[in-house]
Amino acid sequence: MLQIPVYFFYLHIVLALLSQILLKDVPDDAENKVPDYDGESLGYRLNYGIFSIGTATISFEQVAGECGVHIVSIARSTGILKLINDIDYRYEACMDPATGLPASAIRSLQDRRYSLYNELEFDQSSRPDSTVIYSKMSGEHIVQKDIYDILTGFFQFRKNYIHQCKLPGDSVIIKTFFTDELWDLNIRYEGKEMITTKYGAVDCIKFRPETVVGRFFTRNDAVTVWFSRDEHAIPVRISLDLIIGSIQGDLVEYKPAKNKP
Repeated sequence: MLQIPVYFFYLHIVLALLSQILLKDVPDDAENKVPDYDGESLGYRLNYGIFSIGTATISFEQVAGECGVHIVSIARSTGILKLINDIDYRYEACMDPATGLPASAIRSLQDRRYSLYNELEFDQSSRPDSTVIYSKMSGEHIVQKDIYDILTGFFQFRKNYIHQCKLPGDSVIIKTFFTDELWDLNIRYEGKEMITTKYGAVDCIKFRPETVVGRFFTRNDAVTVWFSRDEHAIPVRISLDLIIGSIQGDLVEYKPAKNKP
């Protein structure tokens, strides 16, 4: 159980890593719609076997002022894990409501053994061929144009790209700026599946982000995410098959966006 906080952190990353999507197969003139999930909130219970070890939430809210849209993801330990290591991990992003691109982002990780805080500022306009990212931890980065952070990218994926995959084996290539570096990630579509949730049986589409074999995983398809197979594409379950066992995150609270039925 002492190793669980590390994997709990990784699960929180995966909640956000449905993210920063730039499809190589999307035409240059494709017009993506700006995510419009104002008022939506998602709440998850995280389990390690029979043990409840934490909660995670993601919320999307339009706000007055410079931020435009405020996106927040929080993960906290509960139960037996909280006794071992009190965890409070928080990601925030300000999204430009006109473009759907990030203007700034914050990553704050706190527990009894570890502390990290970083701020990112995204300059999306001063250079015609690239984006300038200013990191409080690592300085200036010149990256490709119109790149997302992990939270604005998550909503871009749901809004514009998730239904691009039609057949099992189809994949989405992700170019992401994460932990102050570029990281390509491949998300493979696995097909349709009906799963049982707190809300009853939900017809889902299943995806597997490619993982790195080594410290956490024994194979490269150890993470699975199920989205509702409808226009809302709600992530209802996340599963990680780890070296020490499996962690599962299930949707237990859902508040729809204001403009959704």
